[in-house]
Amino acid sequence: MRVQRSRAEGLVWCLVSGAALWFAAPALAQTDAAEGRARDEARETEERSNDASPSVASSDADVEPPSVAPNDTDVEPLPTTSNDTDVECPSVAPNDAAVEPPSVATTCPRWRRRLAPVVSLLAGTIVHGAGSLTGCHRLTGRRLGLTQVAGLGALVVGGGGLVLSGASRRTIAPFTYLAISGIGLFVFSFVADLYASITDGQARGRPGPNAPYELSFGYRQIYDPQFAHDAFVHLGATGWLGRQRLFAEADVALDTDTQRGRFGVARRLLGGTGRGSSLEVEVASTWQRFGHDGFATLTGELSLGGRLDLADVGPALVGSFVEGSLGLGLQLVGYDATGGGVGEEAHALLLTRLAYGVYLGETGEVSLAYDHRRDGLEGGLSTNSVGAGNIGFLDLRGRGWFPRAPHWGVEGSVTVGSAWIFGANLLHRGSTNP
Repeated sequence: MRVQRSRAEGLVWCLVSGAALWFAAPALAQTDAAEGRARDEARETEERSNDASPSVASSDADVEPPSVAPNDTDVEPLPTTSNDTDVECPSVAPNDAAVEPPSVATTCPRWRRRLAPVVSLLAGTIVHGAGSLTGCHRLTGRRLGLTQVAGLGALVVGGGGLVLSGASRRTIAPFTYLAISGIGLFVFSFVADLYASITDGQARGRPGPNAPYELSFGYRQIYDPQFAHDAFVHLGATGWLGRQRLFAEADVALDTDTQRGRFGVARRLLGGTGRGSSLEVEVASTWQRFGHDGFATLTGELSLGGRLDLADVGPALVGSFVEGSLGLGLQLVGYDATGGGVGEEAHALLLTRLAYGVYLGETGEVSLAYDHRRDGLEGGLSTNSVGAGNIGFLDLRGRGWFPRAPHWGVEGSVTVGSAWIFGANLLHRGSTNP
């Protein structure tokens, strides 16, 4: 250890001394030149005085001072040796870039990186992270494997609890949260492993800059076998006030008496106000009126949610992210026939949302989400199983901003529940902050 430390100190001393000489060399040359000129002038003065007074001999007449040329190239720099004679100073060019650690692309065999997606699709369905390990992304592979184990554990505990308790109202909330979270972790670990195997850590997507406000205007086409509405106009607005995010949106049917509105506020607890990793608490309210069918609903919601950039989980997952939220809601229902207004019935809602997405450069993103609620225009997925009526909907959504007109963008979505919804929006935002 002492030898290594001594060698390290010697190397540092060499680098510092070399750098000092590099910058001090011009000054030393100028100083030597000035001293040489001064000695030459003194010698000439002495010789003139000797010529004028030959009787006075100078004791130093036969001694000639060394002539130092102004730009004497024979002057050698001071030695820069350290106490360790076996340490040699490396030659460092002035414009040499910082030495970076070797990347996976240069240290991992090409055949392994090409084989990684195949392993992820085959063996990765059983052992999540196998594709990343094959592609030499060991840290990412190990963490994805642990995520799979955690997801299976949560699914077993949550699903088993629902079965053993008979989905009792007293325990249904925690067991449902555990079961859905377990499914999400299990699916995410597989998808993330496939993503890492394909991109090989070379994805360029990053969170985009933040904007103080964002507006949206668009159209939604709905195919619902239960209700008569088809075409909707969509309006939305989001704005930041410090660490508070205010939002509101509305959907108005063009062919029937159906309207939906939602507004709320979210407080950012962790992370910045951009679209990177963050955690926030949200309070919202949703109002819906189905005039053609004679009823209306009013819902209050409280949830905790956030986003995690997966580059924080493993370097090979750069450019991807996950989102999740857990919450509770209370829905009030009223019927036109009874005239009692909303509040005639009350239902508790379990709010859970999970999403996986990727950044498209710095100007957009695309994500696929599962939302457990079934009280919206989307309804819940129709299945011929014991889960019928208890499954939420899927939402595929993508957005992007125009590089030459960064204040404008577009958004598209496909939502699948008991109804199919296709949406397209035009986006406008304020000046972005880096």
